[in-house]
Amino acid sequence: MPILVPAAAVPPPVVVPWPTRVNEMPQVWFTDPAGLTTKFNDWANGWVLQPGAKGLDMPGYDFSQDQSPGIDGYAIRQVRAQGKEIALPVAFWADDSRTAYLARRRGLIRSLNPKRGEGTLTVTQSDGAARTIGARYSAGLEGDESLDAAGARWCMGVLTFACPSPFWLGPEVTTEWRAAVSGTFFPVLPLVVGNSQVLGSVTVDNDGDDDAFPVWTITGPATAVSLTNVTTGDVLVLAHTITVGDTIVIDTRERQQTALLNGATNLWGDLSDASTMWALEPGINDLTLTVSGSTSNTRVRMTYQPRYLAA
Repeated sequence: MPILVPAAAVPPPVVVPWPTRVNEMPQVWFTDPAGLTTKFNDWANGWVLQPGAKGLDMPGYDFSQDQSPGIDGYAIRQVRAQGKEIALPVAFWADDSRTAYLARRRGLIRSLNPKRGEGTLTVTQSDGAARTIGARYSAGLEGDESLDAAGARWCMGVLTFACPSPFWLGPEVTTEWRAAVSGTFFPVLPLVVGNSQVLGSVTVDNDGDDDAFPVWTITGPATAVSLTNVTTGDVLVLAHTITVGDTIVIDTRERQQTALLNGATNLWGDLSDASTMWALEPGINDLTLTVSGSTSNTRVRMTYQPRYLAA
């Protein structure tokens, strides 16, 4: 006679849950030309930056091409980064009244008016890195009162900003070199300093993803300035005598290039024919700085903002 044995319990299949998708949104601010700042991640005050932001990373590129008869394909002659558009899905509301909501909406519209000039978008990531880009509102607040886009005290939409420059800017980096009475040139050694000139080789590390254009400030006395980027072979030479208290500012930034004495006198004509408004390449740049006619009062200061391809 067979013995009946209860069937062994079959364990339930192991269910592997789908990974949870976490949207870790950056902190985003818009600062208008008058200095008024709107933070789009401010839940307590009725602002939410929603998932779906676009345009925070690399720009598009244009390629200048050369084609030759009988040869397949083409050669790329020049690469140029385009300006970009940034789209930010934003919701905002007012808890107390329709009147308060309308006041907030109208205030935002006034702040975004692109005819007032260029504003600034600032993005801060979770690692604390903050980068900025010049921006003007271009679309998104035309007014959509459909049921899924607005209510009596709330509204959501995608704010689109036009950014003429393709690059995000990091915090300013400033380095100053000076001659001391002891004959030492600070802060980078070794350098040789005499009574008539400051001559030194210095190294600058540009952390950005693209070229960075410095602003040079030379405080007198001096009779001539020679700034050479040994890494690229470019030189910038300006011959003009200044005394103690005088300041020459040479701005090499694109579309802003100037050479001014005490903020007023144009010294562009004192630049040598071989001069170029050279940039710092990404990475290590070896520079040579020479200031003729210098004393212990002479200062050379370089300020630049690293340029990045992503926020």
